[in-house]
Amino acid sequence: MWLKARREGHGIFTPIFYVGTKMFARDRGIESTVDLDLIMKISGIAKEEKADYLICHDQFTAIGCLKAFERNKIPFSVFVHEKVTNYSLPILGKIINNLEKKVFIKAKKVFAVTDKVARTVYEKHGINAISNYPGMDKISEKSFREKENYLITVSFWDLGRKPWDYIEVIKNVDDYKLLFVGNWRVKKAKEYFLKKVKEEGIESKVEMLEGVSESKLHELYDKSKFLIRFGYGEYGLATPFIEAMQHTLPVIINDELGTADLAKRYNVGLVIHGINIKEIKEFLKNMNENKYKELQLGIAKIQREYTWENHTKN
Repeated sequence: MWLKARREGHGIFTPIFYVGTKMFARDRGIESTVDLDLIMKISGIAKEEKADYLICHDQFTAIGCLKAFERNKIPFSVFVHEKVTNYSLPILGKIINNLEKKVFIKAKKVFAVTDKVARTVYEKHGINAISNYPGMDKISEKSFREKENYLITVSFWDLGRKPWDYIEVIKNVDDYKLLFVGNWRVKKAKEYFLKKVKEEGIESKVEMLEGVSESKLHELYDKSKFLIRFGYGEYGLATPFIEAMQHTLPVIINDELGTADLAKRYNVGLVIHGINIKEIKEFLKNMNENKYKELQLGIAKIQREYTWENHTKN
C-alpha cells in the first residue's frame, strides 16, 4: 500500500526541526523542514493500516520506514531524489551519515531519480542504487512557428537556485522574454530578484508568475520555445525538465542537472557548462523550424522509453 503521513500546515515542533534542517541545507526555506514528528509516526500508522510494503521518498522519510522494519518487519524501498553528500558537521554529521547508511543497507531496494544521484549513493556508501527516471509521457506538442519568443523557467525558488542568473541571460538575449514561474521558499531571494530586474531596466522582458495552476502551467509550456533551467550541485531531475519533455519542449540547461546526460544522449536541447551566455545567444540565433523539429524528435524518443508504466514496473 501507499502510505502518506501528513498534516495541514506546520506543527508546533517545526521551528525546532527547521533549525536542524538549516544546518544541512542553508539555502532552503521552512517548507523544506525535515519534520521528525511526522516521520516517527510512520511505524505506528503502517502497523495500524496493516501495510505490507513501504516506499520511502528520500532517506530522511526512510528513518520512519526503518523503524517500521525493525519493530514490525515491514520491508521498504528508498527512492533518493537529491545528491547524497557527506555531512561534515561535528558529531551530528557523523550520526546522520551512519543513520543514512543503515537505512540504505536495510532497504530491500534503493532507487535514485537520476544516474548522477545513483552514483553519489555508491560513492558515499558503496551501495548500488537503481536509476529510475519518472514518466515523461507526451501531453502536447507545438511547432516552432506556433510558439512565442519566450524562455520559461519554473522552480520552487530559494537562494541556492540563484534566480538572478536568469536575469543575466535574458538581458543579453535579443527578441526573447523570460517567463519566471513558481513560488518562493525564501522571501529575501524574491526581493533581491525583483530588485535586480528593476536595476537592469528589463521589467518589460521578465514576467514573474506565482501561484500558477496546473492548467495554466500547461499553457505556459506550450507557448514557450524553450525551458531554461540551471542546477547548482543538485543532481536531481529539475522537475520542469520532466514537464518540458511531456510538452515536447526543447531545453537549455547546464551540466550540473541530473538530467543533463539524458538531454545530451537524446539531443533535446542545449547543455552548457556553467552559465555560458554567449553559447545560449548563438543557439537561439541559429535556431529554425528544422533544427527545432530535430530536437522534438529526440524528445519523442524519451517519451516512448521513459513512460510512467515503465517507471512503476521498475
